Amino acid sequence: MLVTHSGRFHADEVFAVSMVKMVEDRQIVRSRDDEVIKQADIVLDVGAEYNPETLRFDHHQNSFTEEREGGTPYATAGLIWRHYAKRIFVSKGLKGDYEIEFATKWVDDKLINDIDAVDNGLFQEDPRPSVSLLIAMMNESSDELEKQEIAFNKALKFTNDILENFIKAAIKEAEVVVELEEYAKTVQDGILILDKNLPFKDFIRSHPEIKRVVYPRSQEQYGVFCNNKENHLPERFRGLRDTELNEVSGLNDTIFCHKSGFMAVTLTLESALFLAKSK
Repeated sequence: MLVTHSGRFHADEVFAVSMVKMVEDRQIVRSRDDEVIKQADIVLDVGAEYNPETLRFDHHQNSFTEEREGGTPYATAGLIWRHYAKRIFVSKGLKGDYEIEFATKWVDDKLINDIDAVDNGLFQEDPRPSVSLLIAMMNESSDELEKQEIAFNKALKFTNDILENFIKAAIKEAEVVVELEEYAKTVQDGILILDKNLPFKDFIRSHPEIKRVVYPRSQEQYGVFCNNKENHLPERFRGLRDTELNEVSGLNDTIFCHKSGFMAVTLTLESALFLAKSK
């Protein structure tokens, strides 16, 4: 039996329940009753106890002070992700400790960290929409128990779909990270040249020595992608396409350059390299 708190639900425990259900078939009970909590096999976001050995995962008590290296305190979503991520990725077919560690951090950085931050009150004055806000808005305005349980189950399905997609994306990234690290050794003058289209955009953020990437977008097109704003393509190319971009660049097969300069497309590798080397 898995127990989490009753009443209004939040993104951190709903996501945590979704994580557990990916690898364990658990009956879900929502309660704040101490006797019910004592009987549970796993307790999430209630109970005032953190002990992963006995599967107690609450973070509200004063004795709990764990936080990430970046300073974000852990909430239940982060604690469960830290505890269950490896099992989840193994169940999805991801192999290799390095790859699993990469994928675990990738999902935490992009999703779980923010959920924990919101749950711990770090963004109280931030009006932006977030996953946490979307989950919160799925609560019933009525206090009727049956309606709230229906709303919780809807939120659970919603979070499961989100989490599944994040996990698929993380696996895709993790499966090529070692290959990308080999490519990164070939960087010259800040330019990384790929001979196939790999998911490189997140990877290059942690490699500031890579300023621009040239890669095949398809069998007919090549792309230039710039790592960070300071490496965007020159102003003279920005917002131009076809004939105009050809005239300014001196090339004859350009397609377009984004108006912000973060990317461009050509028909040949040579032209993409020319744009990537331009200052």
